[in-house]
Amino acid sequence: MNDISRWVQAEVDLSLAQTIAQAIEIPELIAKLLILRGINTPDEALDFIEPKLANLNDPAKFMDMDTATARIVKAVQKKQLICVFGDYDADGLTATTILADFLEASGADVTTFIPDRMTEGYGLQPDRVRSLAQLGIKLIITVDCGIRAHEAVQVASELGVDVIIVDHHVPDPTLPAAVAIVDPHRADCSFPFADLCAAGLAFYLIGSLRREFYRLGIINDVDLRPFLDLVAVGTIADMVPLNSDNRVFAVHGLRRLNQDTRPGLAALKAVAGIAAKNIDARAVAFSLAPRLNATGRLGDPKAALDLLRAKDVLQARTHAEILQKDNDERRIIAQKVTDEAMAHVYAEGKNLKRIIIAVGQGWHQGVIGIAAAKLVNAFNKPSIVIGLEDGIGKGSCRSVKGFDIGQAIKSAEPFLVRFGGHPMAAGLTVEEAQIPNLINYLEELAEATIDSDIIAPSIDVDAWLNLKEVTPELFRHIERLQPFGMGNPEPVLAVSKVTVTNARIVGKGKRHVQIEVCDGDTRVKGIWFDQAHLAPTIGDLVDVAFNISLDDRLGEAKMKIIDVRQAT
Repeated sequence: MNDISRWVQAEVDLSLAQTIAQAIEIPELIAKLLILRGINTPDEALDFIEPKLANLNDPAKFMDMDTATARIVKAVQKKQLICVFGDYDADGLTATTILADFLEASGADVTTFIPDRMTEGYGLQPDRVRSLAQLGIKLIITVDCGIRAHEAVQVASELGVDVIIVDHHVPDPTLPAAVAIVDPHRADCSFPFADLCAAGLAFYLIGSLRREFYRLGIINDVDLRPFLDLVAVGTIADMVPLNSDNRVFAVHGLRRLNQDTRPGLAALKAVAGIAAKNIDARAVAFSLAPRLNATGRLGDPKAALDLLRAKDVLQARTHAEILQKDNDERRIIAQKVTDEAMAHVYAEGKNLKRIIIAVGQGWHQGVIGIAAAKLVNAFNKPSIVIGLEDGIGKGSCRSVKGFDIGQAIKSAEPFLVRFGGHPMAAGLTVEEAQIPNLINYLEELAEATIDSDIIAPSIDVDAWLNLKEVTPELFRHIERLQPFGMGNPEPVLAVSKVTVTNARIVGKGKRHVQIEVCDGDTRVKGIWFDQAHLAPTIGDLVDVAFNISLDDRLGEAKMKIIDVRQAT
């Protein structure tokens, strides 16, 4: 059993929970879970349980949305060549597809470009602007990048090319001199929800364009709901909080995704082996998104973009098979880098630091983000993995709740060539000679600012139950809170002082343990993945923390066990 992690009981206003439960006729436990997710009124609770597209905000609330819309209208009317310039991850790819497909369907002369991670790197670069200008591009629309592309935007201006930036990354105090910048993190932007991804921003942009195109007679009214599957994939893949606007996008987008109306995503589901299943946020995050990201991690992301934009099933299947092959290769490379990074951490004693930093020669920059995430999971500490090649280090950073890794990296600017990111993830480029200085700075910063509670293993328990409350009915109520993810974690439930009646090692490699517990006449089964070495003994009196699930065959509630400890 595990007696290391702290179990933290969430505090809830019980009178508020009763008020919400009675007002909208839901169990009090569900009302408690909603309160823990920031819901404070019955109306908010209804909107959360039944999110409506009508609850999305007006695109006009974005700073520069009107300017961006007007410039794109001008480009369409004058038949100017437009380039939608995206990023090579799932969010950038879906955002590029949304905008390019809508513009193309509206009669625009549009092309797309996604940079090669290995040869060109992230974002809009001056040399790429020059080559696009030579092709006759008059308007570049960046999605999921561009907010720090000062030099590239200046070059574009000198060449007579306008740039519109559609980005969700935090800007510098001084913005690039673009025609328009649609970014909810702008200090002067009053849009009420800042945690959108690029796909969400792209959807809002085409919403604004649809309104203006229709007013001007450029198009008949167009239904934008078919784009929601792409918005959901981008939103879930980019790990933005699944609340407010993002919850609306995710719920309605997953419904679209399960209808198999887009050839590319249907083909991707098929090669991932999940075509016959009901696709939820977990399937997007762990099956679809990694495959979309795979080609961009290894080099040219063209196949991923071609997949999303494919118009027929055969074409889509061809691209999906390429992504599957690249994903298999990506897994092998990622595991190798992760193993080497883990060995480096222990060999150098870095596991004792409050921030984990691993540096290796030749580590593939396309998978260092995966390695960094695995270090976070292993040590519960902010982690940075830097791959060195030709005297330059490319780093990927991941964090834990309570430590803003994006701000930390920004504060290390004197040591860096380039950087950017969010509170939970960031990227950097550093000269090899500066790496010791960077490590010393970040380790000292972490030592001074990371409280022990932030990195101590802990489990946040949403609610304690009696074992008899673990029922199929409770599962169905909790399912109404789907999709789960950032900002809306799957509820963690716990039962106390139950007796272990069975504990059996199962699975390939004998890595998992199947457990049954009882309290009086009530018995519930559960599975504890990858924890066979912590298996309890029959007869033990234990506490169990778990997510509730359902055995479809037997119709019984089960536990996806998170932790088991001696009863307290």
